[in-house]
Amino acid sequence: MQNRIRIDASLQNDLNPPQRKAVTVLSGPMAVFAGAGSGKTRVITYRIANLLSHGIAMKNILAVTFTNKAAEEMKTRVISLLNIDIKNLWIGTFHAICLRILRCSGKNIGLKNDFMIFDEEDSLSLIKDCMKEINIDIKRINPKAIYSAISDSKIQLISPEHYLSMAGKSGFTEIVNTIYGLYEKHKKENNALDFDDLIVQSIELFQQVPSELEHYQDIFQHILVDEYQDINHSQYMFLKLLSQKNQNICVVGDDDQSIYSFRGADPCIMQRFQKDYPNVVTIKLEENYRCTKKILEVSQLIVQNNKKREIKELYTNNKDGDIIHLIICSNEKDEALKIVRIIQDKLALEKKSLDDFVILYRVNAASRNFEEALISCGIPYQLIGGFKFYQRKEVKDLLGYLRVVANPFDRVSLNRVINYPKRNIGAVFINRIDQIAAEKGLNFLEACANLLKADKDSSSRGKKGLEEFLKTIQFGRDNLSKMSLFDLSKELLQKSGIIESIQSEYADYIAKEKIDNLNEILTAIHRFESEAEEKTLQSFLTEVTLFSDLDQFDQNSPKITLMTLHSVKGLEFKIVFLVGMEEGLFPHYLSNSNIDALEEERRLCYVGMTRAKEELYLSYAMNREMYGKTTKTVSSRFLKEIPEELIDIVKIKIPTTETSSVSSFFGSRDIPKTQSNKASKEETDESHIGSDEISEGEEVYHKIWGRGIVLAKENVNNDSVLRIHFDTVGERLLNLKYAPIKKV
Repeated sequence: MQNRIRIDASLQNDLNPPQRKAVTVLSGPMAVFAGAGSGKTRVITYRIANLLSHGIAMKNILAVTFTNKAAEEMKTRVISLLNIDIKNLWIGTFHAICLRILRCSGKNIGLKNDFMIFDEEDSLSLIKDCMKEINIDIKRINPKAIYSAISDSKIQLISPEHYLSMAGKSGFTEIVNTIYGLYEKHKKENNALDFDDLIVQSIELFQQVPSELEHYQDIFQHILVDEYQDINHSQYMFLKLLSQKNQNICVVGDDDQSIYSFRGADPCIMQRFQKDYPNVVTIKLEENYRCTKKILEVSQLIVQNNKKREIKELYTNNKDGDIIHLIICSNEKDEALKIVRIIQDKLALEKKSLDDFVILYRVNAASRNFEEALISCGIPYQLIGGFKFYQRKEVKDLLGYLRVVANPFDRVSLNRVINYPKRNIGAVFINRIDQIAAEKGLNFLEACANLLKADKDSSSRGKKGLEEFLKTIQFGRDNLSKMSLFDLSKELLQKSGIIESIQSEYADYIAKEKIDNLNEILTAIHRFESEAEEKTLQSFLTEVTLFSDLDQFDQNSPKITLMTLHSVKGLEFKIVFLVGMEEGLFPHYLSNSNIDALEEERRLCYVGMTRAKEELYLSYAMNREMYGKTTKTVSSRFLKEIPEELIDIVKIKIPTTETSSVSSFFGSRDIPKTQSNKASKEETDESHIGSDEISEGEEVYHKIWGRGIVLAKENVNNDSVLRIHFDTVGERLLNLKYAPIKKV
């Protein structure tokens, strides 16, 4: 009874009237349009607490979020409200919830309980194997394009059997169709599911086994969904199936913050919910608790230019605050130096903390100049959205051994580690093993043992290496239930020879960093064993696979944060720098001819602005190196949607920096369609390729960056722009008119 009294008192003291309604109306469908900073997480957690205080069992409540971090925050807040153990409460991401369902009930559709989960790198590796199997050159067709096509199909619940009829016939779709079927076949042989399968297979379970659907409908009598505007079609169907019996579903979201269409999200999904449930209760949360009045006003002025949106009138009782600061820079390096100078001044003069600041950009490549400027000034920073810790080679290698120990059918991991460190087990040797496996109906490891037994008189180096490898894996499998996971992993690391290989292969300082990463894995395993309820290898590997960029983000870390706009949703900072506000960069050039895409870019701008609690800085460079060439830029149309009286031009003098022209921003409010430097004759002569002479997947040579593969070709302002992956520098955007490239 104490919990009930405590929640009732909290409803009166902690919630405004619309929040209180969202928390107290517990039956039937509800759509909560929660504006930025309006306390949506509070509504969800208080609603969960109120359900519990009304006698609803924990096991009958399902709360779905989009990140592990959000799920943990939700659990923490519920525990804080009720001061009780909530381990029986279903709170998690779509993938985590579906994984739990499939572990319990997947056997009903032929899944083994110990299936592995493939991350994107694992899936790409398998797709490359499928391409080799049907003699498709991965240099001509990008495996990532095939992976994306398959993933998009799964999101739309299109099976391999129906892919061609839905996608239409073309050379590319016919290749995807063939590989899609092979990919699914080999994935099943690997006893593995990919990320998309977790949701797709859960839907198949519900559709193919009605008793299982009814079972979970009876369990999940009350469903709450956070960030509903971001769900894709498969997630939508998953929720619709689960909620159709009881219809006690509360979705919380904001169509103005729908920024993931590239993942299949539909910004109109909130409005669609109202049509799916005619008796829905609709509530709008319009009081912002985060931003100053000035920041909120400017953010609203920008997003209100979108046509496809639910009308909301956000307001705040916070202080007025400063007007928006605009930094006009001569180029991208000047931009980084000026922003770092502002940060230095605020740290020194205003006693701000490092974790008060975030630098937001539209594309990952924009981080480099800021990283260099921060490093040169000795300012610590954390980069979110860069290379993931669990994707580092040495980390993947150790995890590969652990995955084979957990699942000997995992051929992708087997291929990774069977000859690493080098054991003289080459392609010919592996082909012999595959042949034995096919002839005798054995799995790969069984075929390895069969080969050693048949060749017991052989003394080849490959045989010796294979014997060592099998002994290492067998040691792991024999001790899986006898040793702690930490001790087992430590022994496998030693027996595998990974550390010795790293020490002999790399310079000392690189080897030290890689070995430190391996020790960090052991630390993570030790922490997992001390905290997790289910302390199994399978559970640890699952947790690692579902780990996301934001899970490693510590907002209280004494560091400046650098991250993309797509990564920042759900976070807040005292001082926000939104950089690169130029046409072609933000809004991105791919949105030029698509109204829906442009509206999403504007929503992305709104999301970035509303992360700011106290101060908001916007910046653009008058010249920027793009497409391999320095061009004059045009300031973003989003800047031109802000009234002049709400913008303060920041003047900062940096040595060797050109003086920025204020009139260049305020002088003209119209946006020219194009504006770029003319190429010199020498530059123009470098290019020998016409637009119709180059296609996606073809190999090119750049005079500075060397060989690369064309990933995509777009038309931008009547110029052909290529996205090329170079072995030396990664992906780059190049204007074909000026780029010094030729076909190989």
